[in-house]
Amino acid sequence: MIVGVRADHRCLVVGGGLLGLCAASALAQRGWSVEVLEAGPAIGHACAGSKGDARIFRLGYPEGTYVDMAMRAAERWRRLEEATGRALLVPTGQLSLGDRSSLTAVAAALAAHQVHYEEWSAREARERFPSIACRGPVLFEPSSGVLVADECLRALCDVGRFSVRAGVVVTGIHDDADTARVRTARGEELRADIVVDCAGPAALDLLPGATAAGGAGVPGPSVPQVAYFRAGAAEELPPVFIEWGEDMVYGLPVPGGDRLYKVSHHTPGPLLPSYDPTDTWTVPDDPTLLATLRHAVGRLLPSLDPEPVRTERCVYDNTADTHFVLDRRGNVVVGCGTSGHGFKFGPVLGEMLADLAEGRVPSVDVSRFRLDRPERLRPPQAR
Repeated sequence: MIVGVRADHRCLVVGGGLLGLCAASALAQRGWSVEVLEAGPAIGHACAGSKGDARIFRLGYPEGTYVDMAMRAAERWRRLEEATGRALLVPTGQLSLGDRSSLTAVAAALAAHQVHYEEWSAREARERFPSIACRGPVLFEPSSGVLVADECLRALCDVGRFSVRAGVVVTGIHDDADTARVRTARGEELRADIVVDCAGPAALDLLPGATAAGGAGVPGPSVPQVAYFRAGAAEELPPVFIEWGEDMVYGLPVPGGDRLYKVSHHTPGPLLPSYDPTDTWTVPDDPTLLATLRHAVGRLLPSLDPEPVRTERCVYDNTADTHFVLDRRGNVVVGCGTSGHGFKFGPVLGEMLADLAEGRVPSVDVSRFRLDRPERLRPPQAR
């Protein structure tokens, strides 16, 4: 049943990560009664995919759809800053380097959307940013920067006219004729007009038959390696960079006064055997992946100490083609598969999920995000 906009309509959002909070905020602003059920002990807990201090915000994608979505998201992050007084999007600029065909595709997509960028030689890049040792052509995006991730989650809770229940483990979601039901590990059965399933790596497992009947090929969460490096007291922190290529190494300055720089690789890491947000799981550092990051710092970031001061593993909620899952089945809306690049789009993705909940056609074409798309079986691609 497709529902309309009514103040007495109730929505349960399963998952209090970025996607769930953005969907809850968008629906609450439209007059819905919204409750968020978070399995972990708190929003942004240590095992959450949305945890942490910094995420890249960039406009540069080789696909125009993502450029458009990033432009929309930038406006909405700024509005959230104004509404909360929190600093969320810190401009730093971004250098894209590496594979030339990827740079050409990014430049073409930016140009098609009239986004300003500059093409530099390696020498021009080194003169402007001596903290990065560029060795080939460079694409510079002045509008890109860093999202203060934990502050973004707090800001969404600040303005949200929704409630959050932490420590509620959902074990199943069922679509009925007129409503949807949520079952919890406590034995509760909760009903709502619409359930929005944003449970990250567990999202499709909660829906009977979702993976068997044309699921989006979500292979399970992967855990890329992350390391933090420190700049010397007199050294300049590098801006954001992405090195397009097989490893797709990226880096970003961490907001704050610790002069830290975060480096990781934007390709799927090894799969996590199991994911339980209620458990304090730990994954040890991967020596091979960590060596890749150290080598990248040595090659590209002369202003940083090549020995990391901190390491961690992050969680990627993957799809096989790295596109998101945004779809509706009966009275259940699904949002998952953000594949490590969804944070920047949060407010836009939340509005798209809210549109699906209301039976509206989203302002962004969601065909590539369908749960049953055939591309689900293609090998993972760097994004």
